Amino acid sequence: MMRFFLAGVLSVSYATAQQAVPAVREPHHHTVYEDSRVRILNVEVEPRAATLLHRHDTDYAWVALGDSRLLDAVPGKTETRIHAADASFHFSRGGFNHVAQNESDRPFRDVMVDLLQRQSNPHNVCGEVLQSEYLHCREPGAEWLGANLQIQFETDQTRFGILQIAAGATLAIPPADIPPLLIALEGTEAEVISRANGATAGSSTRRELRAEDMVRSPADQLSEIRNTGKSAARFLVVEFGGPGE
Repeated sequence: MMRFFLAGVLSVSYATAQQAVPAVREPHHHTVYEDSRVRILNVEVEPRAATLLHRHDTDYAWVALGDSRLLDAVPGKTETRIHAADASFHFSRGGFNHVAQNESDRPFRDVMVDLLQRQSNPHNVCGEVLQSEYLHCREPGAEWLGANLQIQFETDQTRFGILQIAAGATLAIPPADIPPLLIALEGTEAEVISRANGATAGSSTRRELRAEDMVRSPADQLSEIRNTGKSAARFLVVEFGGPGE
């Protein structure tokens, strides 16, 4: 155990002495989607391994895929340990460099949402994302009527929620001028069924969904998600509004 601990400390100390690379070029960060508002990255760090020193130029959010323990090293600051429960939601302001060390014996995985537009007025909704901040919990919008969606956090530009779909159930994704992003979380087994608005059911397409898979339906399509597993299917929901619309 001491050997693992010393190796971790040495690897983090060595990495923090290097020049920071952008997060999108750090080998453990893999871009899977990008538009004018967001960049989605899948992140995986092997057991007891560490990332390179990398920088986050923009605000970002992330959701843990599985229970995780990290050592977070920001040059010039005291190292902090983070215990991120499965499906827990996190938000950070950009403009810093760090190294993330996986302190567990299983791979650390998360879905990261880089917010490419400046975010104003970040605040908790139903999740204690910002520590020592009040919760402002409320029901999601009427377009999600009947859905098990809990909004965790929001800014004036972006809302983040955790959606659960019961085993065997089907949920229609609400239409929107700027369609929401849905990203499957750990343990999800589902399929998305899409068809053009006004088309018959026979002309639909189907695609299987597993953890880290993303759904974004064009505004002219109707999409449904069907839970094909034996437990609840869970998704991070990212909605857009306010300035930048």
